[in-house]
Amino acid sequence: MLKQRLITAFVLLATCAYGQQTVSGVVEDADNFPLTGVYVLVAPGGEGTVTDLDGQFEVTASPGDTLVFSFLGFSTQRIPVGNQTSLDVTMSENAQLIDEVVVVGYGITKKRDLVSSVSQVKGDVLENQPVSRLDQALQGRATGVSVTSNDGTPGSGATIRIRGTNSVNGNNNPLFVIDGFIAGSDFDLNTLNVNDIASIEVLKDATALAIYGTRGASGVVLVTTKTGANLSTERPIVSINQYYTVQNVANQVELLTGEDYANYVNEAAQFVPGPDGFGAIDPSLPLIFDDPASAPSTDWLGLVTQAGQIVNTDLSIRGNTGRTNYYVSMNRFDQEGVIKSSGFQRYSLRTNLDFKISDKLSTGIRVNLSRTNRENNKVNYSQIVSHLLPTRNVYDENGEYTAINPVSATLQRNPVADQELRVDNRYDNDLLANTYLQLEPITGLVLKTSFGAEISSFKRNFYLPGALPERLVDGTGGYASINTVQSNDLLNENTATYTFDVGNHGFNVLGGFSLQRNESEGFSANAERFPNDVVQFNNLSFGSDPATYQLSSGYSRRTFVSYFARLNYSFNSKYLISLTGRRDGSSVFEDGNKYAFFPSVGVAWNVHSEPFLSESNVVSRLKIRGSFGEVGEQGVPIYNSIARFNNVNAYFNETLVNGVLIGSLPSRNLTWETTQQLDLGFELGLWQDRIFLEADYYRKTTEDLLLNRDLPGTAGGSQLQNVGSIRNEGVEFSLRSFNISNGDFSWETQLTVSANRNEVLDLGGDEFINLRQPTNQGGSGVRLIPGQPAPVFVGAVYLGTYKDKETIVADGFEGRAFIGGPRYLDQDGNGVINDLDYVVIGNPQPDFYGGIRNTFSYKDFSLDIFFQGSYGNEGYNGVAQTGLFGRGEQTLLPAVVNRWQEGINETSNIPRAGASTSLFNPNNTLGIEDASFLRLKTLSLNYDLPVAGLGLDGIVRDLKVYVTGNNLFLITNWSFGDPEVSNYGSGLEQGVSTGEYPYSRSFTFGLNASF
Repeated sequence: MLKQRLITAFVLLATCAYGQQTVSGVVEDADNFPLTGVYVLVAPGGEGTVTDLDGQFEVTASPGDTLVFSFLGFSTQRIPVGNQTSLDVTMSENAQLIDEVVVVGYGITKKRDLVSSVSQVKGDVLENQPVSRLDQALQGRATGVSVTSNDGTPGSGATIRIRGTNSVNGNNNPLFVIDGFIAGSDFDLNTLNVNDIASIEVLKDATALAIYGTRGASGVVLVTTKTGANLSTERPIVSINQYYTVQNVANQVELLTGEDYANYVNEAAQFVPGPDGFGAIDPSLPLIFDDPASAPSTDWLGLVTQAGQIVNTDLSIRGNTGRTNYYVSMNRFDQEGVIKSSGFQRYSLRTNLDFKISDKLSTGIRVNLSRTNRENNKVNYSQIVSHLLPTRNVYDENGEYTAINPVSATLQRNPVADQELRVDNRYDNDLLANTYLQLEPITGLVLKTSFGAEISSFKRNFYLPGALPERLVDGTGGYASINTVQSNDLLNENTATYTFDVGNHGFNVLGGFSLQRNESEGFSANAERFPNDVVQFNNLSFGSDPATYQLSSGYSRRTFVSYFARLNYSFNSKYLISLTGRRDGSSVFEDGNKYAFFPSVGVAWNVHSEPFLSESNVVSRLKIRGSFGEVGEQGVPIYNSIARFNNVNAYFNETLVNGVLIGSLPSRNLTWETTQQLDLGFELGLWQDRIFLEADYYRKTTEDLLLNRDLPGTAGGSQLQNVGSIRNEGVEFSLRSFNISNGDFSWETQLTVSANRNEVLDLGGDEFINLRQPTNQGGSGVRLIPGQPAPVFVGAVYLGTYKDKETIVADGFEGRAFIGGPRYLDQDGNGVINDLDYVVIGNPQPDFYGGIRNTFSYKDFSLDIFFQGSYGNEGYNGVAQTGLFGRGEQTLLPAVVNRWQEGINETSNIPRAGASTSLFNPNNTLGIEDASFLRLKTLSLNYDLPVAGLGLDGIVRDLKVYVTGNNLFLITNWSFGDPEVSNYGSGLEQGVSTGEYPYSRSFTFGLNASF
């Protein structure tokens, strides 16, 4: 029996060995050129190899196996082995990969035919991120695009700068175009569901931007939403996406605790100039705190923060019947902020429909309806960070909210009371709709007309109860206000596009006309001294003092009319030329200056089509391109060409009467800001674009800057004028590489790096313009200066603390400076430190910024890792001036524990307590910090469940679970919370921090299913 089993086993082994065979061959493309690096996998579960430089391969396989040939840019082929030992394989190009489609102004084009500089971000990159807005998800993903979050407030936006800052009083925000509708630069991105987006294109150079004329100087962001156009005509696809996110404060600001604060204040209370005038401690003076160890230590930041959460639900239906394709989605986004009593909610409904009425006539519509509710942050977070003392209790001995600063005895808000009692909500309704009719009367000629509208409104309900502690002290009762704004934006565009070939000459001609009108109407009312808090803002007449009633209303209208044209020419798809021009008219300018023309020209050379490269096995794509042109900016206030008046109240014959006073003078000969831009770029693809590099150099100069000039001695005080210029110059690099792509495993890398150098060339003869005073003392800290970036931080050079009497005397500050006190560089040597000693001490612009994304997939698992970073930028710590130099009625930073102390720490450069309590502590270099950072922005792990193995095939198409972490860790030298700050929103003054709504670290758990 044993002998028989051994014989059987031997026969089976021999049979298996006999069944193995060597299979070899050559892999070529359709033009019979060998393909190098093609993956050849023996399935199932066999060995794998790649083709050599001559396209040859060799594997061992069994007759029942299948050889799988896969290569980037080509359709995967599966060939049964059978009895074959030699195979010659011809792979066909996958046009969808080779000819990526890019959306441009008023059309689409293939990537290889693109003359312009355009960055593209696909919608799948943005999906399932716990953010309410697309700008928050765009950071680090597009070259030349700097995205800085203003703060962590739910529903808050980000500052987007495309190739730098162009304007001072004009507009630096990009123009948003949503599915062809020109939505403007102030479009509320909260109205869009991120998971509805199919792609985002960022137009950057003059050839791409000139088609938008006067509105393109700061760049254009094109948003295209999903449709059912690319689906098969099978049954519709129903998808549901549900995720839950937990959020916590990341990189919390650190402040001095109660005992350390009490010790500092006590030391400052006993500081005196001393008999020699160089500083001393007088122990006979009374202390502020008898026992610092028992002093209150209230963690105000801990009291107002919490674990936030997001609950998001997406439901969509999409399909294609051949004549009709559709995409319908519903979204509910609900976020509770990491600061208590703050949050954001959105409900949205999108419908995208396209109908093919006949072979020549088609129509469609895009509709997005949204309602958002923002529970505005009721806590003055900046006040907590800079003014709210740790030695102040939340409640007094009677259990009532405290309202007094215990050191200065001044009235102050109580953030715990604010969260409990204040009411502050904003409700927004937005309808964005765009419909088109398209006719192709003859082959290649497309006539299209579209009508779009955005109808939006918001209402803010605000109430300060009389029970608020600071209002109880004043006895002012309740205060209520209501603000409403209704806006209508109507757009009609008509285009004709003709595409035709004459031999090897290809032409695409576009001509169009556009008309747009914006109207806005606002109303506000408020009242005070409510006797109780029952009705709040619901009945303003309850305000018991009619003298406090205030009403205001306003109306504005702006119109645009435009003519535009574009000619794209190609010879044999090798030499490309693009000519673009747009003539714009705007109602905001005076007669004679209402119209302007903006032209551009771009050329490109597809070098890979030349004979000397067409047979290359290495270079699959090489394009050299360049462009030059002008775009404009008309960021001018409505009715600026006429004098504007403000209402005033005055007593006349003991009677209160209304009057008007001139508010600003009319502009004269005002015209558009004009930006000239040169762009030089190249694109290089290697091994069928397995490695793809794109690089650009640009130089753009903005002339005729719109600046408000002070006119002393005149009514109105200022006038908008065309003076000054700014230049931006930079380079951009993007790299995409398919590192591994075989069988079960793939690895892809995407890298973006951008660098921009900005310089103010001229300010109309002014030496500088002060922009902001970030602190309550010290003068202006942010300026525009010719020859410097826009903006820069200015202040005195801090030299540390005085260590001896001799240095004080040598500096000429005897009697005005103390040992252990701050020492500054006296630039003019006049013995006084003031703003005349201010120099440039930093700027918020990075040397370079970007991001790197790595995606890995193994069988049904995928891992997405994205890092975002910035290097070389500096930040302005607006609390350092008081938090390090010491003012007893304001908060202090932990670094003062290591301050200069006689006999204890006489080498410290942190001033001693009490030595710098003057109302004027100049802005200085101690408040400027390196704000470079590297952030693990997103890490996402996905698992596609085996539907067939679960017995769900035929019911469920796809079933995926995922876990995503956001802002998981941060590497930075910045000490004051998060380095990515923009205290003044999207203004020109970036990089200033005085204590903004904190950023969060989040973990998301989600389920995505398609039926």
